[in-house]
Amino acid sequence: MAFKKIDSQGLTLVELMIAVMILAFVLVGLLETYIVCLELIEISKNTSIAINNAQAKLEEIKNYSYSQIKTQYNKVPFDVTGITGKGVTYAFYCNNPSDCSDSYPQTSLLEIIASVSWKQKNGKVIGEDKNLNGTLNVGEDTSPANGILSSPAEILTLIAQP
Repeated sequence: MAFKKIDSQGLTLVELMIAVMILAFVLVGLLETYIVCLELIEISKNTSIAINNAQAKLEEIKNYSYSQIKTQYNKVPFDVTGITGKGVTYAFYCNNPSDCSDSYPQTSLLEIIASVSWKQKNGKVIGEDKNLNGTLNVGEDTSPANGILSSPAEILTLIAQP
């Protein structure tokens, strides 16, 4: 009786387990990429909403006279719509050219900043206002330490005295 050599065309168990492990790593990587993309989409959407709220606050400020703006809007928190967050406006004079940007070396300028911080669905707060109260608390003014609650959703404008 002659033995025939068996030509195996299938996969061994070890080869199959290696292929499954490689596939698992690839799928986990793709899933992680998908989750990060969803987080970035949420940040982008919320940033647009925050910028719109800051712009609306600046439009409101335009209705006040130059002499009223500093007293009405310096370090004043405001509510935002569409996201869980808080905004704050700052108004300060830029009378000394060294305090102004090089692009605006004029005197009697009023610098207005509208800054909005908010909380993402995952609980992460975007901006320096970590407790979302619109007030600068100890430990919130991190980088740069400039005395304001900075945020990626921040608009700055200069108003000249008429």
